[in-house]
Amino acid sequence: MKNQLDQLVIPEKKLDENPLFFSGQGSVEVKKGKNNIFIGCGICTPSQLSLAVPFDIIGFILSAELIKTLISNSKVFLLVADQHAWLANHLSKTKAERIAKIQTETIMKIIKNFKLKNWQVTLASQLFLENRELSYEQLELRDINHFFNILNTGIKVGWKFSSGQKHHKSDEAHFDNLIKLPIKSLFIKPGLTLDIKKPHESPYICTDPKTRITLWPKEDMPRKISQSQFDPRQVSAVKNHLKRITILFEKLVEPFQSKVPLEEKIQSIIDSIHEK
Repeated sequence: MKNQLDQLVIPEKKLDENPLFFSGQGSVEVKKGKNNIFIGCGICTPSQLSLAVPFDIIGFILSAELIKTLISNSKVFLLVADQHAWLANHLSKTKAERIAKIQTETIMKIIKNFKLKNWQVTLASQLFLENRELSYEQLELRDINHFFNILNTGIKVGWKFSSGQKHHKSDEAHFDNLIKLPIKSLFIKPGLTLDIKKPHESPYICTDPKTRITLWPKEDMPRKISQSQFDPRQVSAVKNHLKRITILFEKLVEPFQSKVPLEEKIQSIIDSIHEK
């Protein structure tokens, strides 16, 4: 629906169709001329590079895809934040470039094999010829300003650890609180690990592949999730989270036949990404 200022308004109930979005984020006003969507995928924590691409990144990507389907003639701009690893967090540039290459190639496979349209993927190091050391916050603000002012992104899809107002220093709500632009941020729930001592992590970063369902071509999800060393409570939480991602996959990409077990769905989605 549109209001008197010719702004598209996405009702909150439409957002609730995505089980990964936190509830209570309100309706979304899409300003005229700012109908594109921005998402950014980092490749590191403050002290460590990602070691694999987690399955959770699918939920992150499809959350942006859902918003795109609700806005006519919109595009999604995905930025791989590679140079942030060496400019802000002082991690190995060579290793960061390798991780960014793997992540970018995986994202492109998802877009291609899920048949997602009107997506553009860019590495920060290719877009910004930046050699100065800057804080992660400064680089984030630079990114947002570019995509808002140059590419007309009015919505940012990110993630945060909890639904409350308290911002964790390493989730996207912390950075988005610094943004002074009229851009709407929507947040999904964090990725989940099988380690009950560290249950949550970014949906696009994996610091321990043994405790995450990853998108490696040889990932064996049923075997990994059945290992006895994991607390059954956390295994149940991970399964519930994966189920939410499959719900979104079936809504936007392809439905499964009835009564297909969750483990088969997850394995099928992983395998489909690597089809040529």
